[in-house]
Amino acid sequence: MPTVSSKRLAAFSQQMGTCLNAGLDVRSSFANCQNLLGKGHKANCLKIANMLQDGDMLHQAFNESTSTFPPLMTMMVEVGEISGKTEAAFKGLADNYQHRVSLIRTFIKGISWPILQLVMATGIFGIVLLVFSMLLNTDTEESGISAWMGDINTFYTYCAVVALGYTFVIGTVFAIYMQWLNVGIFLGVVMKIPGLRKPFLNLALSRLCWTFGLVHNAGVDAERTAAMAIRSTGNPMFIRELSGILNSLRKNQEFYTAFSKADNFPTGFLASLMTAEQTGTITESLIREAALYREITETQFTWLTRVTGGIIYGCVGIVVIAMIFILFNQYLNVINHLL
Repeated sequence: MPTVSSKRLAAFSQQMGTCLNAGLDVRSSFANCQNLLGKGHKANCLKIANMLQDGDMLHQAFNESTSTFPPLMTMMVEVGEISGKTEAAFKGLADNYQHRVSLIRTFIKGISWPILQLVMATGIFGIVLLVFSMLLNTDTEESGISAWMGDINTFYTYCAVVALGYTFVIGTVFAIYMQWLNVGIFLGVVMKIPGLRKPFLNLALSRLCWTFGLVHNAGVDAERTAAMAIRSTGNPMFIRELSGILNSLRKNQEFYTAFSKADNFPTGFLASLMTAEQTGTITESLIREAALYREITETQFTWLTRVTGGIIYGCVGIVVIAMIFILFNQYLNVINHLL
């Protein structure tokens, strides 16, 4: 079973933050909010409740239920408990997951109509082939129509190819949703494509800055701060730079120096980090940068949605043009046969 969806995590985190801010203890807050996680996670919720009853920390209980809570949730709850600001950590998590839900919803909404048109176009083309095969399977030579148009095997082949294509796409989406497919591999490929890498790069930077600011504010040591911030991105391009950054921090180098030695961090982020470190405002500056990167990400994902929709419309155009060309060609064959 996949971990809890971003939509449920956003609602759960928001409610947990509200309960904790109102003065309820962790056990009571979790008892009030666990129903928001869905019926499929009742066993883990009971396990977490028992661990809290036994005196375990909330992040320890979450860490024992990795099939329910993703690593980012466990990580930030741990930071909140270390700093004594668990309610603030949950509020930040709520904003983070709500932002993710908003991006996904915008993307799906933007490509739904083009996908519907593509399905309709491929379906109509299949119906045309079926009609030709049913009406002309014995009279193609006398009518002048190509023999393959009247062959039922043409319709079967077309259906098999279309079904295979749709099955691959739907299967890939379902595998990502069920977390059977390693999203890191997908991101690794996307980050190498110049036109597609920017939205995902800025999304990762937003999470990095937000986590960095909260962890640093909790008084965590430099190495652990950098490790948690980089791992929170879930982006393999940044994660593979982690060992080098940690080696630099072990030599008592500043954050800016350690991050600047890596190749994949953009100049704007490094400049912000250097200024924040020199002025002693790392937490405030990086949280502000996280909000800025979120706004940029929203704009870029809107552009990405339009591009994806345009590509799908292009596929619709190819199907329609192919259908028109084939039908017109058969019409010319009939005219030439009659002449």
